[in-house]
Amino acid sequence: MTKVKSNNLLTPAQAAKNLGISVATLRKYSLIVEKTTANNQYFERNSQNNRLYTQKNIENFKEMVKLSHGPKMTLETSAMQIFPAADAKIEESNGDNKKVEELQVTVAKLESENKKRELTIKELQEELNDAQKAKEQLQVELDTLKQQAQEKVQSADSHEDETIKERVNEKVSDDKKGHWWNKFMN
Repeated sequence: MTKVKSNNLLTPAQAAKNLGISVATLRKYSLIVEKTTANNQYFERNSQNNRLYTQKNIENFKEMVKLSHGPKMTLETSAMQIFPAADAKIEESNGDNKKVEELQVTVAKLESENKKRELTIKELQEELNDAQKAKEQLQVELDTLKQQAQEKVQSADSHEDETIKERVNEKVSDDKKGHWWNKFMN
């Protein structure tokens, strides 16, 4: 607490007049700032424990009010943007930072696992392609062997046909000669 009043420090009435607001509104703004900074002694005080304001405080209040008129902004959120946060807020943000870091580590692990899976999939696809090529080659060989077997069967069939023809011809010629008993019968 400062007991000495300086010329550059304004009383609540002077500061409120400078801002064009009531002393009660100034008190509300001051409480918001003290809550945001988590510092009840953020503003200088006189011997009666009344807040005293600097020109910088007045400018910050004007900026806070101006920001609060933006979309989805309140006096509290605009105060958070203008006034420095207290250690408690820093600790919260550090906690948030730790959570963010943990999430980033988790994301990195998941990305790593995903890359490993992609490599495994790629290797399996290559193996599948090789297996399909091998299957196609085996199919060609099988078709060739079937064709060769068919040709051998046809060749054997034609050879067997010739053998049968020869036997039939022998039989017919034997019939012309007659059977052995025909020799005795004539």
